[in-house]
Amino acid sequence: MNDPGLDSPIQDEYRVVEHNIKAETDEHGTHKGPGIRAAFRKEMREDDDEEEVGFFQPKRWWFTSTAFPLVAGTFGPLANLFSACALSQNWREHNADGTGIPNPRWLNAITGFSLALSLLGNGVLLANFGHLLRYSIAQPITISLWYLSAILLLIPLSLTHTALGLPEGTSYELTQAYYYAIISCVLYFVLPSLLLANALGAYVFHAYPPSFNALTVPQRTLMLQTIIYVLYLAAGAAVFARLEGWSYLDGLYWADYTLLTIGLGSDFPPTTHAARALLMPFAVGGITLIGLVIGSVRGLVLERGKIKVIRRTVELERQKWIKKMEEPDEGWKRHEWEVMRAIKRRAERIRKYSSLASSALAFSLLWFLGALVFFLAEAPQQWTYFSALYFAYTSLLTIGYGDLYPRSNAGKPFFVVWSLMAVPTVTILISNVGDILVGWVRGGLMRGLSGEATSSPKKTSALLKGKGEENDGEKNENKPKRDAGAPPPSDAVKQMGTDVEHLGQAVERAEERRGQGGGLSARIARQVSRLALDATNKPGVEYEWADWESWLTLLGERTDGERKKGKAAKRRKLMRGEGSGSADSGDSAEDSASMRSRAEERGEWTWLGDDGPLFSGMSETQWILGKLCERLEQVLGEEIGGEEE
Repeated sequence: MNDPGLDSPIQDEYRVVEHNIKAETDEHGTHKGPGIRAAFRKEMREDDDEEEVGFFQPKRWWFTSTAFPLVAGTFGPLANLFSACALSQNWREHNADGTGIPNPRWLNAITGFSLALSLLGNGVLLANFGHLLRYSIAQPITISLWYLSAILLLIPLSLTHTALGLPEGTSYELTQAYYYAIISCVLYFVLPSLLLANALGAYVFHAYPPSFNALTVPQRTLMLQTIIYVLYLAAGAAVFARLEGWSYLDGLYWADYTLLTIGLGSDFPPTTHAARALLMPFAVGGITLIGLVIGSVRGLVLERGKIKVIRRTVELERQKWIKKMEEPDEGWKRHEWEVMRAIKRRAERIRKYSSLASSALAFSLLWFLGALVFFLAEAPQQWTYFSALYFAYTSLLTIGYGDLYPRSNAGKPFFVVWSLMAVPTVTILISNVGDILVGWVRGGLMRGLSGEATSSPKKTSALLKGKGEENDGEKNENKPKRDAGAPPPSDAVKQMGTDVEHLGQAVERAEERRGQGGGLSARIARQVSRLALDATNKPGVEYEWADWESWLTLLGERTDGERKKGKAAKRRKLMRGEGSGSADSGDSAEDSASMRSRAEERGEWTWLGDDGPLFSGMSETQWILGKLCERLEQVLGEEIGGEEE
């Protein structure tokens, strides 16, 4: 259960749907088809815009705009479940025989009213996520309702510690329902505080628009996934508690460690034939649901957070380099290309180790602080702190020997909420460790098999300081290197790459039939076919300088029609007296200009610029393929126009 292998299932399906909708949009136009499809197209455009802006925001605003709403949406349904648990049982019981002490009517009324308000607030938040309610209306309602729910719960919690309504000398203890009420009260304070921070960032600091547009469609489905899992967990607990004769809260505790595959089993093993038979489909369905939720948390939150960290790190390194550049016209020089490579690799290393450090810190906090709570809660069972550490560790790793398990009324509710946070944390930690180890192994194998030295930290540091050697790259073979961490292409990307490849081959054949096999359009078409094949089979490939140099030359080369237009424009300027010298001297100056410089003028980008391959948000293959396709379209348009004339 620690690594279900579901990195981003919702995200993958969203990309396929997005590709199909965009294709339909291109065919029919964005102004047609009002309704769900039009709204979805608008949603995709807003997602793209907000994603691009969000990459350049400071990390703190990424947390308030993206992470905080997702945390609130994920834990909101859990807070509702725990509030319902607080209503399912009396809050006090006699020490002597364990019989429950009935709650006062006003206590049940206040707790029920708090639950109703929290459910309403959760529904408003879900409508806000789905854009069914405006942010300016829904956000204050959710925050107010959850704060009010917390205050209402705080009143009976503070009064229950007294001997209210009990005879003098009555000995009692607090039940699991009381501790579930405490957990709910804490969540109803924390979650609206996160949403309040989100609103302050939008309205007071103006760091992002006042909306949840920063959340993509797949991210907003995370709340819906959590609601489905919570309902499944609650229903399963009720069924098995009825079959086995347990209390509902004990059934919830059992269902929790069963679906999380901790499987303590020593305290509540199923004994009836009906329960054992139902366990099989219940476990399969629940483990699948929790796997989807954990995979989505990792894929939708942490993967986007990873991109955010990389982009911010690249931006900081780029700013350092730009300040060192003496001339802005050096954008096409090879040294800047090498610096771009060094910046990218350094940012990736920083991202990997910072992710590992943060996940290791979260694991350590859950382990040691969780063990401290279990040590205090299970003091009547004579647990030492080391015993609590041992229990917390075996539970975190879902080993679950079952020799130690919580028995106190405080320990079981805490175990439920703690395990729901702990298991995804361990999943993320294992993924980050595996990411680094796989990188080490692949890097060592590649060096051993190819005999090539990859970019070392010393060389990267030297490049970032401006001490790189111009000819370092020429010692290696001019072949592309694939990024080991790049994900395999989706079916939509493969189909698109195949279509572009066929298009390039068709253009090349057409040019050969016209006797222009060596023309500019045919040469560009050949490169388009090659790059389309790479986009299909080699995601994340990194190309050598020789490849880039040839492509930049193609981008900068002019057609005959463009040369004629350039000469005619210069003659008109000379006739108006806007230029000096003869036309021949102007032609001579133009012929001596670099074709790469002309491509720079046409594209207006540099290696370290916002529109360059480093900051485009695309792979190198996608970026240069797009540039060559644009250039091919221009060249073909020029040729068709020349034939018509």
